[in-house]
Amino acid sequence: MRLARFRLPTGAPAFGVVEGEVVARLDPRISSFEALLGDPVGAQPADERIPVDQVTWEPPMREDAKILCVGMNYEAHARESGRDVPAQPTLFTRFPDSVVGAGTPVVRPAGEESLDWEGEAAIVIGRSGRRIAEDQAWSHVAGVTCMAENSVRDWQAHSVQATAGKNWAGSGALGPWLTTLDEIGRGPWRVTTRLNGEQAQDDTTANLVFDVPRLVAYVSTFTLLRAGDVIATGTPKGIGLRRRPPRFLRPGDRLEVEVHGVGVLRHGVVDEPVAAEMGGAR
Repeated sequence: MRLARFRLPTGAPAFGVVEGEVVARLDPRISSFEALLGDPVGAQPADERIPVDQVTWEPPMREDAKILCVGMNYEAHARESGRDVPAQPTLFTRFPDSVVGAGTPVVRPAGEESLDWEGEAAIVIGRSGRRIAEDQAWSHVAGVTCMAENSVRDWQAHSVQATAGKNWAGSGALGPWLTTLDEIGRGPWRVTTRLNGEQAQDDTTANLVFDVPRLVAYVSTFTLLRAGDVIATGTPKGIGLRRRPPRFLRPGDRLEVEVHGVGVLRHGVVDEPVAAEMGGAR
């Protein structure tokens, strides 16, 4: 099953099941997207169907999701970055407003030119838990989605912490839906990133340093994982920073992240309007 959050042509939020070229609305009879993740149900004949080209995709996560991302989780990526393979998962967080849904362009921050791509497979939690044992981890996973876990490299390099480079509003993307484990299985999943139609990254989660059960167990030791939270499993080698010369995302680029068997996350790139700069001294 493919479970999605989206907005109707009226702009109203909704969620449901993607069925080919239509999406069946389940929000009139299911209390929340998180409830659907915990107990996925199929569409019924009476459910409203909406053509997918009439909806706007939202990230398939809870609105206040914890988004936990794993760095250097492919050995080849650690090598291209001049880093050692970590002994424990290297984690950083993203704020929910730092990601957009499929089809919505990601935003290159005003005055910044180092927005880089990072294609990843991300898991979405379906059942809440703390201190989840590795042998129980899969029972807490609702499914898998595609993530463009992009980075503003200049800001990421300000310190050993990645937060400043990872949380610019609308700089990453998630979606277009999650595919449930009963359909996609437990992997390995192949992750491919294409920039303007040319392959930039390609690997499988068989090569993760820390696999999904290890990540779920590790993260849930120190924080409660809730239905709709996200763990991004890490990006393969092939980022723009490591090209010679480096190649970063520019307005007009088209990025695709495909997790084979899940779907394809597509987004363009736009510059942040200078008028969007808000705040300051009063």
